[in-house]
Amino acid sequence: MLLNTYAPPFKLVGGYFIAGIFFLALSVVAFFYANFDAISSLNTAGFLHIFFVGFVMSIIIGALYQLTSVILEKPFFTAKGAILNLAIFCLSLLGMCYGMLFAEAKILQISGVLLFCSLAFFATTYALSFMDNEKKSFAAFALFVSAIFLIIGITLGFCLLMILSGTLMLDFEMTLKFHVYFVLGFVFLVILGAASVLLPMFALAHDLKFTLSKASLACYILGGILLAFNENLSVLSICLAALLFIAQAFYILKKRVRKAYDYWNVNIVLSLVALLGAAVFIALDKLNLAAYFLIYGFLFAFIVAHLYKIAPFLIWYHYVAPFVGKVKVPLLDAMILKKIAYFGIAFNAISLLCYLFSTCFELENLVHVGMIFIAFSIVLLSINIINIFRFTGFKG
Repeated sequence: MLLNTYAPPFKLVGGYFIAGIFFLALSVVAFFYANFDAISSLNTAGFLHIFFVGFVMSIIIGALYQLTSVILEKPFFTAKGAILNLAIFCLSLLGMCYGMLFAEAKILQISGVLLFCSLAFFATTYALSFMDNEKKSFAAFALFVSAIFLIIGITLGFCLLMILSGTLMLDFEMTLKFHVYFVLGFVFLVILGAASVLLPMFALAHDLKFTLSKASLACYILGGILLAFNENLSVLSICLAALLFIAQAFYILKKRVRKAYDYWNVNIVLSLVALLGAAVFIALDKLNLAAYFLIYGFLFAFIVAHLYKIAPFLIWYHYVAPFVGKVKVPLLDAMILKKIAYFGIAFNAISLLCYLFSTCFELENLVHVGMIFIAFSIVLLSINIINIFRFTGFKG
């Protein structure tokens, strides 16, 4: 994977991973402040930013510092200042979400500006990494488009901040819709591009075609064009993009050489089923269910699956590999506490069922039960991540 040439400092990648787990745990508390019937309320925005920016984007940014170099076969533009930027990112996000959840306008504005600067720093260095790129592949193209989406998305987020403060006169609702579209687009396109590399690699699948992934990317971009004219058609196009990605992922899993199921592909299957459920619930106008299945079903399970592959590999490379041939070294698989990983998957699935039944049968208490199971799943994930990070002290 060309790690020996282009590897960034692990403390940078690991720092983003740790931040992601922290914000994931925090999202369980913030969830109870959210109201998905008032999706544009500040309370709901606070929860969504804790989960999407704090967890999802932290993990993605950490992974991109490594993955961009692998896919482009050239170094990331620069990692200078990235550790300081990580600290600014975490503190400003905490401040902004506090301002949203507790209606502290001044804290929200100051923290929002700092968060914009932090994300703009990463987005700029990420986009500049594509300069003079000679590697032509679907993954490289998807990541390049994702860089554009991120820049537009965070700029629109900054515009929303100025609209709220009364310094910019724009249509708030339309700006919000495009902000959500572009930021979710960044996440979706990174997943789409990375999956075209990581899914075949981890599944040991060969001789693959990515026609469905290309169609998925086209449908998502079409959804943005349609958003300016017809919101329903836009949602339909984006749902189609999700369905095409699901089909591509199942196609890759079907072609895998090793047919046995493990904590990676079980998480992947759960995430894809949850994404399918989210698409169906959107079509049925069940936004509460769609949001929960997208957040704690698809994104949570999909990211956890790859954390269990990427984190052990990076730590093994940086801290264990130098001892190969000198002492007995652990295998990657031995770095994962498997029973804990499987219990985490089970608790995640139970939480989805609890939320589904709570909504269908109006059983409010089941929502709390579902969140308890998600909390258990996050605790088990944290235990596994701590165990993996324990190998940074490997001395043979």
